[in-house]
Amino acid sequence: MQAEQSVSLQQSAHVCTDENETQRLAVNEQLKEMAKALAEFKPTTFCFIMQSSIAVQLLEQGESYVKVSHDGKVLYTFPEYIDGNDAANVITGLADNSQ
Repeated sequence: MQAEQSVSLQQSAHVCTDENETQRLAVNEQLKEMAKALAEFKPTTFCFIMQSSIAVQLLEQGESYVKVSHDGKVLYTFPEYIDGNDAANVITGLADNSQ
């Protein structure tokens, strides 16, 4: 992974503000889906749904979650919410930093 590269989050991405909560959700697919459904109904203390597709700065690619920065805030999401071509590039570490 190349640090500080720009990637796009998909519309309706499940995003969290707490790394520990993101790690907890990342290891259990069913728990992650339940947390997303709850956040779709009402944002929680740690998670919300990013309504529109946005560009974010990739800070770190974990095994099962992604650390990003948007408007000076550190956020956490899951690889499936990184937009198509960006996701393939993030996973393989071949993304272009020139954007």
